[in-house]
Amino acid sequence: MSLEAESAIRKLNARYCDAIIRRDPIDWGALWHEDAKWYLLGNWIEGRDSIVAAWEEALSGLPVVYQRMSGEIIEVDGDSAACRVYVDEQVVDAEGTALNFVGVYNDKCVYRGEKWMYMVRRFDLIATNTGRLDVKSWMGYPKI
Repeated sequence: MSLEAESAIRKLNARYCDAIIRRDPIDWGALWHEDAKWYLLGNWIEGRDSIVAAWEEALSGLPVVYQRMSGEIIEVDGDSAACRVYVDEQVVDAEGTALNFVGVYNDKCVYRGEKWMYMVRRFDLIATNTGRLDVKSWMGYPKI
């Protein structure tokens, strides 16, 4: 396995969380192959443009989103990789309700155009419960 490829995929996952927390559709969209597929809450979304539009719509009802990933398993095979990564996401919805989601991504990543990107991303929930975040305590990503 290429340690360089594994490191680049870990950075891809870090950029994913970073773009979510910063609510940056350009940076988030750049992580996806143009023909990618995303499985989210029982639905497949196909194509980068459709994936980004669905993501923006989902975020429109969530004024606070914090996500982190852990437990990355990455199996590189040439210019593709099979990956599994666990995610802990804390959100506050439009009504002010805090929720915590624990889930798993099963991914297929590809190396194209000098970078690794998502070709298939499947998210499945493992657990959900009420959280402790609230809108008043959330300061958002700092403007630097």
